Amino acid sequence: MAEAVAAAIDSGQPLLVEAGTGTGKSLAYLTPTVAAGKRAVIATATIALQTQLVDYDIPLVAEGLETEVSAAILKGRRNYLCIQRLAEFDRSNHSEQLELLKGSSAGDHLGAIREWALTTIEGDKEELDPAPPAHVWSAVSVGADECPGRVRCPLGEKCFSERARAIAMEADVIVTNHHYYGLHLASGGALLPEHEVVVFDEAHHIPEVVGATNGTELSGGRVRTFARRARQVLTDDELPKLLDRTALDLDEFLRPDVGKQVSIGPDLLAVLVSGRDRADRVLSALRKANPKEGTDAAARVERAILGATALVDSIDSVISADDDDVLWVDGNSSSPVLRRTPLDVGSILEATLWGNCAVVLTSATLPDGLKEQLGLSPTTKILRVGSPFPFEELGLLYCSPDLPNPNSEIARERVQAEMAKLIEAAGGRTLGLFTSSAAMQEAAVTLREAVKQPILVQGESSKAALVRQFKADPSTVLLATLSFWQGIDLPGNTLTLVTIDRIPFQRPNEPVAQARRDRAGASAFRVVDLPRAQILLAQGAGRLVRRNDDRGVVAILDPRLATQRAYRWDLINALPPFKRTRHHSEVVDFLRSLNDSAEEKTADAASPN
Repeated sequence: MAEAVAAAIDSGQPLLVEAGTGTGKSLAYLTPTVAAGKRAVIATATIALQTQLVDYDIPLVAEGLETEVSAAILKGRRNYLCIQRLAEFDRSNHSEQLELLKGSSAGDHLGAIREWALTTIEGDKEELDPAPPAHVWSAVSVGADECPGRVRCPLGEKCFSERARAIAMEADVIVTNHHYYGLHLASGGALLPEHEVVVFDEAHHIPEVVGATNGTELSGGRVRTFARRARQVLTDDELPKLLDRTALDLDEFLRPDVGKQVSIGPDLLAVLVSGRDRADRVLSALRKANPKEGTDAAARVERAILGATALVDSIDSVISADDDDVLWVDGNSSSPVLRRTPLDVGSILEATLWGNCAVVLTSATLPDGLKEQLGLSPTTKILRVGSPFPFEELGLLYCSPDLPNPNSEIARERVQAEMAKLIEAAGGRTLGLFTSSAAMQEAAVTLREAVKQPILVQGESSKAALVRQFKADPSTVLLATLSFWQGIDLPGNTLTLVTIDRIPFQRPNEPVAQARRDRAGASAFRVVDLPRAQILLAQGAGRLVRRNDDRGVVAILDPRLATQRAYRWDLINALPPFKRTRHHSEVVDFLRSLNDSAEEKTADAASPN
């Protein structure tokens, strides 16, 4: 793999590499990248991998090559505390504070943020544990579309985001996330310095990420937030009131269509055009404001001007959507969001990426048809390197044909009962993966009554804190949804059982997927639905074996994997080649033996002799 990456860097031609667990793919792309001496960007899907690359892998490669290389992590502005917003908040009146925080119950989080702000060096919200609620963090951070930048901000010289960006601009290797790189492409290359190499780790996410970052979102909540900010700096309240009316109208038109594709009919078009006119009028009023330079008022005006400009641009983008876009309503009935998502990401990448630098795309599993989705030439090289792990000796793949169809009324109850038995046999040491938050929450309630092992649940603490707690206590069970299906490393006796509640097919009416199905026609299932399910199952199952002595069970609690002849082997062949079983007793015996062995090792380690 390293040799293929080196050749791709030399030639400038894109390379796709499917690298199984245990191949050392991070070292395989970092070594030739550092050796080439070219500025590079590494884009990953998870914060954990970004940290591992900068703190461990890149220094290891530099030491091995006997060279010096600087590396830095760069995230979007919203990840960093805005000390100007915090200062403004503390100087605002009490009613304004309560409005921003949606009540006084958030005061404890804000107090913790104030104390943390006095000592933090990086100002990264990942340092906060517990993580503050989204609306609290929103009150003390800014997005790229509202930040005036270091020069025009009163506290710009102390800005955490600007500091991180300045460090990254000088680094040899910049480590960022897929979303940030997608925004970089959407901005015409404005967010990152010029670079000669980019590596996308977990590259199967790229089509979805590029579609999202090159799209648009518009909501009543966004308009309402802008109206509130305009009200803070304008003496005339009439224009903000009109924007509030636009927000209400947007909510009213979008609410009935949550989860559906939409088109812009005359009534919705009238709301959009009216909203654009009102935002434009606010923009004109803001430009006439003349606050004293370097004050809170000046900073607020600058942010409001940027927000108005971004809002006008978003409305224009939605109105101009064409047949290559899908318009759909996301969110829920109380907070509907209108999204424009481009369907053809290949043309976007052809215009913004291919040919501009050497590109390496790698993942443990690459879906069929990825080249076509990305707009790459059919002759683009794909290298597939297998895993060195003897999976047949390390674990079992379990699926019971006796469980009910996941769409039946009793499916969740039976899945939870099966999980309880397996968790008891494993002595905890379980990662329970779910395809929906509702299923996860329901299982949490049931399992906390059914088993004696501690149950951790995604959302009850930060992701990093949950992983730390899970690793610290082998008897623990961690329940999580899709964001935990990849990018977490739980080697050793910490984890001997991974359960997956059902095959992760997308909802039949999911708007973007449905639009792609319509384009694919008769082959839609194999072009759109099956590849995604293959990837997610492989990623979820891949949490079990992370090193050569890991052992355990992957239990997929969906009988279709055992019974559906039309696609079961497509899914099974995408998974690590564990020994397969349909027998509950075999799985329970195996898990008990692993638990007994782990407890014996723990006892021996604790013994003074």
